[in-house]
Amino acid sequence: MKYLRVLLVALLALGGLPAWAAEQVPVLIHAGGSTYKFVAEVADTAEERSQGLMFREQLAANEGMLFLYPVAKPVSFWMKNTPLSLDLIFIDGVGRIINVAAMAKPFDTSPISSGGPAKAVLEILGGSAGQLGIKPGDLIEWPMRATEPTP
Repeated sequence: MKYLRVLLVALLALGGLPAWAAEQVPVLIHAGGSTYKFVAEVADTAEERSQGLMFREQLAANEGMLFLYPVAKPVSFWMKNTPLSLDLIFIDGVGRIINVAAMAKPFDTSPISSGGPAKAVLEILGGSAGQLGIKPGDLIEWPMRATEPTP
């Protein structure tokens, strides 16, 4: 048990827990007559949403992070401390994409706006949305959760 605590303290000191420690859900994107499956880490608390994918240096083509909000509202992101280029996909309360911010620049502190009330945001590897033809109006699904995200 002592070694486990030492390992957790070391991981936290290096920028957080690894991906395997976070809850993951399948996310389906229906775009252009095709369905694309991603495995996304869930960020549904204020602390998890604040951390996001900062400091991550790798993300597989089928991985991402799903930010969930208690209510749909305009949201804004930045790329501070994020070395990866990401596509940010803003999703409304019924699962429709309202905006795709493609190829967000690493380490940039400029705000990236949802462009309307978003209930969720999916971050995936930069360039993926364009390659797959993902655009506003497309539908995104993920499993219903037993608990609501916290403010």
